[in-house]
Amino acid sequence: MSSFYPTAPQLQIDLSAIAANYTYMKSLAAHGAEIAAVVKSDAYGLGLDLVVPALLDAGCNRVFVKDLREGLHVRKRLSSSAMIHVLSGFEPRDIDDYIGSRLDPVCRTLSQALASLDRLPQFLLAVDTGFSRFGLPLSELALLVHRTSRRPDLLVSHLACADARANETNALQRDRFAAACEILQPCKRSLAASAAIWLGPRFHFDVVRVGSALFGLNNAAIEPCPLQPVVRLTARIVDVRTVHRGESVGYAASFRASRQMCIGIIALGYVQGLPWSAGNAISAAIGSHIAPIVGRIAMEYTAIDLTELPRSICVPGTAVELLGPRMSVDAMATATGTIPQELLVRLGSGCRRQYACSPSATAGEPH
Repeated sequence: MSSFYPTAPQLQIDLSAIAANYTYMKSLAAHGAEIAAVVKSDAYGLGLDLVVPALLDAGCNRVFVKDLREGLHVRKRLSSSAMIHVLSGFEPRDIDDYIGSRLDPVCRTLSQALASLDRLPQFLLAVDTGFSRFGLPLSELALLVHRTSRRPDLLVSHLACADARANETNALQRDRFAAACEILQPCKRSLAASAAIWLGPRFHFDVVRVGSALFGLNNAAIEPCPLQPVVRLTARIVDVRTVHRGESVGYAASFRASRQMCIGIIALGYVQGLPWSAGNAISAAIGSHIAPIVGRIAMEYTAIDLTELPRSICVPGTAVELLGPRMSVDAMATATGTIPQELLVRLGSGCRRQYACSPSATAGEPH
């Protein structure tokens, strides 16, 4: 039995667009560089079960997942030849799961690295070049070399400011990463994620880890956006009300009618992932008609202004679009003071997901 009611908001996910974005990002990579897919946190909320097979069909053979649980889940659905790397690191107690399911943890500390050296077939290592979150400090690299002669199969680091192309931190981190590579002599190197692909080939090395761009998020603010939109968010009107001049709408009376208005209540609120800050800030659409959000966002409901819309469509059951051609995930995130990754993950976990394929999806073309 479904946990969603018939009026539950729907997040429509275009698998063909995800595949097209993968192919497009692959076309930008330096010659010989591989594009790996980052599908952590349930593929950014869009669902590992269908997203990962779509990426494999597009030619992807290397994916990064959040933790061991996700790795085990994905391995059940992938061929044995596909590489699955676990970003959360390595715990020796889980050795049998990693080996049995052919999962490769990215070691994030010296102790993890030393514990994995003689026990796992692949040695993946993260180094901290300036993000100050995970990875071996550069000061510990000499100690690692002293303890083992084994070269990392993949050396990974992460840029802090890749979405700001002029930020000098990018060049600093690249130089530090290159220095770490000189010391450790890894078989393969990976520094760039989605936004960093636009920093140029010097940042691409051997493996580019693409996550948010697969799902249409334009972190690097490239104009016009070359990525295909992946999601469409709709909710249904569940009630229509007349609000007289001077009356308020919603919590804290943050909106007050300046005239007699027709207000629609849609079954979508912050529990499904719509930002609370969207209240009085963005608009929905019914076909070509615009319906501004009025009042605060409630837990499960939101009010929209239907006053100027044809009465024939202002009825319970009418579908209302909040994300789509008119408003992208990036645009809604900007308008509501959040980031697109947070918005996508929250909507993906809170809404009913529906999947589709658009044969015409082609990334790299303005839309």
